[in-house]
Amino acid sequence: ANAIVDLAPVRALLEKTFGISAKRSLPHYANERCDRWFAKHAVAGVADPGAAVTDRGYNRGRVILWDDTFVRYHEPHIGKAAVKVLEALGFEVSLVKNRECCGRPAFSQGNLNAAAKLGRHNVDLLNRNSGVSPVRATDDQARRLSYDTPIIFLEPSCWSMFVEDYRELKIENAEKVAARCFLFEKFIDDLLAREPDALRFKDRPASGGQDRQVNIAIHPHCHAKSLMDLAFMKRLVERLPGRKAQLLDTGCCGMAGAFGALAEKYDLSVQVAADLLGKIDNQPAGTEIIASGTSCRHQISDLTNVHPKHMAELLASAIGNGRHSQTLCV
Repeated sequence: ANAIVDLAPVRALLEKTFGISAKRSLPHYANERCDRWFAKHAVAGVADPGAAVTDRGYNRGRVILWDDTFVRYHEPHIGKAAVKVLEALGFEVSLVKNRECCGRPAFSQGNLNAAAKLGRHNVDLLNRNSGVSPVRATDDQARRLSYDTPIIFLEPSCWSMFVEDYRELKIENAEKVAARCFLFEKFIDDLLAREPDALRFKDRPASGGQDRQVNIAIHPHCHAKSLMDLAFMKRLVERLPGRKAQLLDTGCCGMAGAFGALAEKYDLSVQVAADLLGKIDNQPAGTEIIASGTSCRHQISDLTNVHPKHMAELLASAIGNGRHSQTLCV
């Protein structure tokens, strides 16, 4: 399927039929879905898959990882990286069974009824025991998991639906669920602020020499930026040995979900991206680009020679060898 959608005649047909620009690359499907990988990892990844304990022997309990649509089908490596980091911190990770899309695409297109329907399903799911598929959990554990467990998001667009837009859509119990929702980067930074030694990092990045720091430039996501001060992202990166971080002063990347994929909007999308692209071009050689949003990463990859990473990938690559960091191939 991936090879077919890249063929010029197919792209021309997609543009003529659906209005998707032939100039815009399309996301490729991964060989293995994140949730299917996770099901095997949960069974075989560690000696006791229900007890992911750090080297320090500390079990922090469970978290729910929201494997959004792009992480599930297109970028499972980001989900794997997040699991590696969370397990290294001593959390037991669970995915949500039978979850639906967060509703962001429908909401952004003004289809509020469809967005609300998806939101009600997800909120109800996270308030019922049957919604979560923990590993070897008793009924009591499942109950605690359903009502008390933090929900970790890798995609800011999905996170903002849960913490802001579901409430605007007047979805019942949205407030209760929103209180448990955390952006991955913020969740990790808050924990490390309380316990700086909670993660064991390698002394130096693989790409850095003994005396050379690796520059990390962070493109902040619009939805995250509208809801919180993202200065913590620079602080989080600089917790890693041998990294110097910069939070880019940028606006929208220009992709904005499906907007930048439309043939009639493609040129405008590229124009909007000009400021971001200029700042990326001005970075020193060897600078790594971090972008939390899948649309942002897509835009940067399409319009530059840079392949941006999610913060979870950076953190996972920096974790030193330990009991659980060896259970994943990231």
